[in-house]
Amino acid sequence: MDVDAVVELYGLPPDEFTPARNRLAIALKEAGDSGGGAAVKALRKPTIAAWLANHLVRVAPDQIAELTEFGDELRAVVLAGDGARLRRLTPRRHDLVQRLVATARTEAAAMGRAVTPTVAERLAETLDAALVDPGAAKLLRTGQLTSGLRHIGFGVVDERGEPVTVRPLKVAKAPRTPRAKTPAKKAAPAKPADARAGGQKADAQKEALRRQRAELQERLREVEAEYVEAENQRRAAEAELDANEHHIADMHTAIERLTNELEEARRELRTAQSHTRKLERAFTRAERAAAIAKRRRDTQHERLAAFNE
Repeated sequence: MDVDAVVELYGLPPDEFTPARNRLAIALKEAGDSGGGAAVKALRKPTIAAWLANHLVRVAPDQIAELTEFGDELRAVVLAGDGARLRRLTPRRHDLVQRLVATARTEAAAMGRAVTPTVAERLAETLDAALVDPGAAKLLRTGQLTSGLRHIGFGVVDERGEPVTVRPLKVAKAPRTPRAKTPAKKAAPAKPADARAGGQKADAQKEALRRQRAELQERLREVEAEYVEAENQRRAAEAELDANEHHIADMHTAIERLTNELEEARRELRTAQSHTRKLERAFTRAERAAAIAKRRRDTQHERLAAFNE
């Protein structure tokens, strides 16, 4: 399978991804690589936010490198617990992300696409995740994201950005009172009845544990089933949301195109109306000239008729 061709798919505009993917899958299948064709056919179309992130990797590699390198520095500061330095670095963190979002907006506008506030927020979350998490940074640098990324912060910080360290409370122990030693009693030999009672008790405990384990396993199966159903619903909701975001972006593009066409039509209408007024004035002048010429002709006919008499 041509890896470069697959990578190139993620650099295409959203509306070109699916046709190009399908063409590549067919080409691979016709070339005898049915497995590669099936794998390419199964590739997910990137969301708008993921497409913008992939595009930034291609058009702004220096800014992406600055973002991820700064992430290394920021993580070191957090691990060191240097709150003062973290507060100084936080504005730069936001600045790097917002500059990249602005670059993405400019790039999208140049291609005739609008970036909605929701998409911009998801792109910012993706860039911030790549900034604070090395795994997310690695994914971003591939330029092959199909969905946005999120991260739940750099550990725990207070309202000023200070790292918060949770320390367990130390409870003072009460002084131990020395106990008088008592002579150890000799263990009495176990009686047969006591042995049977002990065996029955052990069996009862084992049975209770078995029942408890069975209940836990059953509950685990129920929870697993609930999770599978919830995950399927989440994926379906995500797919619907992604499709709606693509639709909204397409509608923004269509509105912008139609708005431009409407403005052009209005300019043509104003030009035509202005030309109509000029033509009306010219017609009025021609009509007057024709009336004067008609009167002159009629007068000349009358003179000629009088002369003939």
